[in-house]
Amino acid sequence: MKYVIRIVLFVIIATLAYLNFNTVDSDIKYTAEVEMRENAVIEKLSVLKEGQLAYKYENKMFADNFDDLLDFMENGQKKIIIQSGSADDSTTVVEISEKLVSVKELLFSDVDIAKLRYLPFHADSVEFKIASGEIDKNNVTVPVFEIKDTKPFSKDRQKNDNPLKVGSIFEANYNGNWD
Repeated sequence: MKYVIRIVLFVIIATLAYLNFNTVDSDIKYTAEVEMRENAVIEKLSVLKEGQLAYKYENKMFADNFDDLLDFMENGQKKIIIQSGSADDSTTVVEISEKLVSVKELLFSDVDIAKLRYLPFHADSVEFKIASGEIDKNNVTVPVFEIKDTKPFSKDRQKNDNPLKVGSIFEANYNGNWD
């Protein structure tokens, strides 16, 4: 009887040790998964921010939908000013010329632009949310935009309603909330 009790206690101790380890291990795996998924979202948001800034430079406003933004990133042209010679040197002839360059070749040559609208890890079924507008800041009209994650993976971000986003519709801020 004494050996049976020892065996039962050993099995209970082993089971509790496994459950304890599994709890800690699952938290570590979850944290690593959150970091990996959020890094993928941040990477896409950073590219979309660069696309919005290039779009604004050419169009004097931000895109308010993905069709316009991604079409500009894929097919748009950006004006480049080329200066040869130095204006400070009186012996040199200064020539200034303009050239149109493909936005895709200049900024997004290694990016799959068609898939930028979709959240990573959602099989191209869930899109980021995009918005743009204008606000008055110190009696100056400022264009603003916001692109945010519609389905945050992190339980903390879901609970606090704090998805990853770049820009703000309410203030002149073009940075991401992960900075």
